[in-house]
Amino acid sequence: MLVTQRTVGESTAPIRYKAPKTWAYLNDHGELFAKRKSSIYKNRPRFSIFGVGEYSFAPWKVAISGLYKQLRFVIVGPHAGKPVVFDDTCYFIPCQSEKESQYLAGLLNSEAARQFFQSFIFWDAKRPITIDILRRLDLVALAKELGVEDTARNLLSTKADTNPFPRQLALFT
Repeated sequence: MLVTQRTVGESTAPIRYKAPKTWAYLNDHGELFAKRKSSIYKNRPRFSIFGVGEYSFAPWKVAISGLYKQLRFVIVGPHAGKPVVFDDTCYFIPCQSEKESQYLAGLLNSEAARQFFQSFIFWDAKRPITIDILRRLDLVALAKELGVEDTARNLLSTKADTNPFPRQLALFT
């Protein structure tokens, strides 16, 4: 996947100088980019993408596919020293460490979380797992239920943030 920006709305012009072959490729296929109908691309730099931000480049992620018919969260770490970037068929929580991703994956793959999610998922849907369903889960309540809230506070909190993680999975993107 070609990632043309690090943030939404960022200029794509620097690609011309930093990666001239990529710029040539983009220009060779410019008519395809111009055909995109979504309003997301209106008044944006040429070759813009959406759904990209600092979270996209987190070194570790806990991810799930929205299209698969399986409720399984996986840990995805860097590949060849670089963060893995997903397309819009995946939802993920960005993590700064492997330990953080292991903890969150453990919470999300727990039987308690599985039962919670199962009550909202319609498996015959084209995209059975949605962001709305994922954001319904209260991570603090889940951590309490599983008796691992202290681990959350030690692993995920920062000096500037007294809440170890968002109550809902608001970080899912």
